Amino acid sequence: MTAMGGAWPLTQAQLGVLLGQQLAGDDSVFYAAECTELEGPFDPVLFEQAVHATLREATSLHLRIVKHEGGYEQQRIAPRLPALAVQIVERHSDSDFTAELSAQLVRPFDPETGYLYDHRLYRRAPDRHVWLHRAHHLLLDGYGFQLITRRVAAHYGALVAGETAPPAVFGDLGPVVEADRAYQESPDRETDRQFWLNTLAGLSPKSLCPHPAAGIGRGRRIGSELPAPTVARLKACAQELNLTWPELLIAGFAAFLAVHGHGRDVVLGMTNMMRHSGTVARTPCSVMNVMPLPVPNAERLSLAAIAEAVRRDMPRLRRHQRYRFEHLEFDLERAGYPHGLLGTEINIMPFEPPSRFGPCRAYTRTLAAGPVEDLAAVFMARGDAIILDLDGRPENYDDVTLRIHWQRIAGFLARALDRPRAPVVDLAT
Repeated sequence: MTAMGGAWPLTQAQLGVLLGQQLAGDDSVFYAAECTELEGPFDPVLFEQAVHATLREATSLHLRIVKHEGGYEQQRIAPRLPALAVQIVERHSDSDFTAELSAQLVRPFDPETGYLYDHRLYRRAPDRHVWLHRAHHLLLDGYGFQLITRRVAAHYGALVAGETAPPAVFGDLGPVVEADRAYQESPDRETDRQFWLNTLAGLSPKSLCPHPAAGIGRGRRIGSELPAPTVARLKACAQELNLTWPELLIAGFAAFLAVHGHGRDVVLGMTNMMRHSGTVARTPCSVMNVMPLPVPNAERLSLAAIAEAVRRDMPRLRRHQRYRFEHLEFDLERAGYPHGLLGTEINIMPFEPPSRFGPCRAYTRTLAAGPVEDLAAVFMARGDAIILDLDGRPENYDDVTLRIHWQRIAGFLARALDRPRAPVVDLAT
C-alpha cells in the first residue's frame, strides 16, 4: 500500500489506543518502556551511533498523528535522532534511580509532532550503564521493542569490533496498514465477531479481586524470577507430558484463578503478538491483540488436563484472533455480557532480548507495558530463568496484595508441577 501524499490511515490497533486514552483520561497509561542494564566496558559514542543507525533503518517509527475532519491519519516524517548524553547517576541510591525512571515514564509524548519515542543513557558506575527506551503504544508493542533492541545490539557489537552490521530487514508500515484495512473490509471480520459472541455467551468471569472496578489504568507492577527448582520442574514436566512450558504456564495460571478467584468462569485475556509471518513479523509497530481464552471447568481438572485442553482449543480460537479486543469489548457491553471477560490477562513472552551488546553483558526488563483492566500476569524467558511480573490496577490491588498473589502463584505452580495429574482443587492452600 502506498501512502497517499506520504500519509496512511491509522490501523485499528492505533485507533484502539486513542480510544483507550480517552477512556483512561491519562495518555501516559499507553506509554511503554524498557531499560537495559549494560555491564562491562562501554562506549557511549558508539552506542549513540548504533541507536541512530537503527532509527534510520526503522522507517515505521517516523510518524506524526494528525487529526482532521474525517478522522486521523499518520504522516511519514524525517527520523528523530536524539542526542544521547550520558546522565551521571553514580551517587543515586537504587530507590532514587527508580524514582528517576518512574518520572521519565510519564513524560508526555506529542503524536502531532512525531515525538513518539525517546532514548536516554545513565551511568550507574564506570562499568555499569542503563539504556532507557520509551515509546507510545501508537508506535510500538512489546515485540516491536524487541526488534529495535536486537538491531541496536547488532549495530553496537559491529561498531565495537570495527565492522558493519548485516543489512537491516525491517519491514515498512504500508503493508501492515493494507493488511489491516483488508481484514476490516472482509467477511472474516463479521465471522470472527460472531464467533466470539457465541463462544463467550453465558460466561461470568473470575478475578483475583473480589470486587474489581471497571475501567483501565496504568498497572502497579511487582515481579521476580520464579524459583529455579520450579523452572527446572516446569521444563521437565513439559517434556514428560509432551507439552510446551508456555502451555503449562497458561494452564497453571488458569488453575490458580479457578481455585482462588472470585466469580464463576475462568476466561483469560491472552496477549497475541500477531506476528506470524510476512512483513508484519519484521516491522517495528503496534499490532498486538488480546484474544479471549475460556478455560471451562478448570477447577475440576488437573494441570495436565487443562494444558491439554488449551493445546486442543488454541488452533480453533486463533483462527479468529484478528478481531480487535477493543471492538469485542464494545460488542460485549452493548449485548449485555458481564464486565471483565478480558480483564484478567496472561502474556507469555518466550522470545528473549539480546544478552550481550558487544563486550557488555545485557539485562533488559520491562518498566511499563501499557494499560490493564484488572490484572495481567506476564511470564518472560531470560536465559535459564523465567520471570513472573504482575501488573495490577491500583484501584483493585495494592503492593502488599500483589506480592501475596505472586507468592501464592509461585507456590501453586510448584505444587501443581509436582502433581500434574492431581485435581487442581486439591492443591489449593
